[in-house]
Amino acid sequence: MPSFKFGQPVGGVCQLAYVVKNIHAAMREFTKTLHVGPWFFMEQVQIKNASYRGSPMEFRGSLACGNTGHMMIELIHQADDTASIFTEVVAKSGYGLHHQAIAVRDFDAQLKVYEGFGYEVAFYSETDLPNRNAYIDTKGALPFLVEVIEATGPLERIFSAVHHASIEWNGQDPVRDFRSFGDLSGVPNTRS
Repeated sequence: MPSFKFGQPVGGVCQLAYVVKNIHAAMREFTKTLHVGPWFFMEQVQIKNASYRGSPMEFRGSLACGNTGHMMIELIHQADDTASIFTEVVAKSGYGLHHQAIAVRDFDAQLKVYEGFGYEVAFYSETDLPNRNAYIDTKGALPFLVEVIEATGPLERIFSAVHHASIEWNGQDPVRDFRSFGDLSGVPNTRS
């Protein structure tokens, strides 16, 4: 099975994501307990090109991602109570594991596979990288959502940089600004 430069197989789980009540406390606890870090933090994020259960929506909140080995951990904190895939899960089962993500090169083909299983897209967004993301409702087949991430060149470089930062991390500077990736000109192109 082919792998990405950040060490995970194409189409395999590359991220575990948690919805948290306090993102700063969660970063500290995940670092202390699970050796995740450093964190790349995005405060006051707005995701505008999104839909939730077929209706347009905007997400406002904070995100953080960090690795433990090859596995990326994402923390999500929604700043309001707007109906979303995040508030839906919190209302149903509380804070905690929200989704597991897979990165793929052929986004449309993967969505068709899941559609063939009878699953549906519960949340869809497009980013400025550019790339697309879809959270899949497995209709109870799995006890969490599955996020399909379109692994464009810039996204793969970011995931690789987060992975490499964790390997070289000495515990200093545990929370970093995600904007440190800038325009990605300083991140090597690791697309195979």
